[in-house]
Amino acid sequence: MNQDQRPSLREELLEVVTALWFAIDHRNGAGASGFFLPHAELRFAVRAFYGTAEIDAVYAERAARGPRVSRHVVTNLHVTAAAGDRASALSTVILFAEDGKPPRPTVNPAMVGDVTDDFERHGDRWLISSRRIDQLFIAPTTVLAVPTR
Repeated sequence: MNQDQRPSLREELLEVVTALWFAIDHRNGAGASGFFLPHAELRFAVRAFYGTAEIDAVYAERAARGPRVSRHVVTNLHVTAAAGDRASALSTVILFAEDGKPPRPTVNPAMVGDVTDDFERHGDRWLISSRRIDQLFIAPTTVLAVPTR
């Protein structure tokens, strides 16, 4: 890959990542599976979900729990590999989240983690073929809205 293409690729992948977190934070994950390939893997800690139907079910269960305020703040996206129509990136997510309606009294992050995404380009879109979220810091009282065990 040409060095001149790298910033453009980084921006394209960052756009996918931030749009996905927006869907999760502002739409309870409705439509989140549209950012994944049909056979994609989504892994939280030791729990994995395969394919868009299972990904849809994860976010439907999240929404069914009731009101939840969350903000997934993504930073430090680094393209770790790129060749042709495939790329990989590592980013950091800082999660502020709590069940209930806003405003919430929580001011500390619920979790800080690394997110490893593998992408494939289909037409003019990058889609996620694999996403792994590794928890680096997590408060002992944190209740995540998705199953991680």
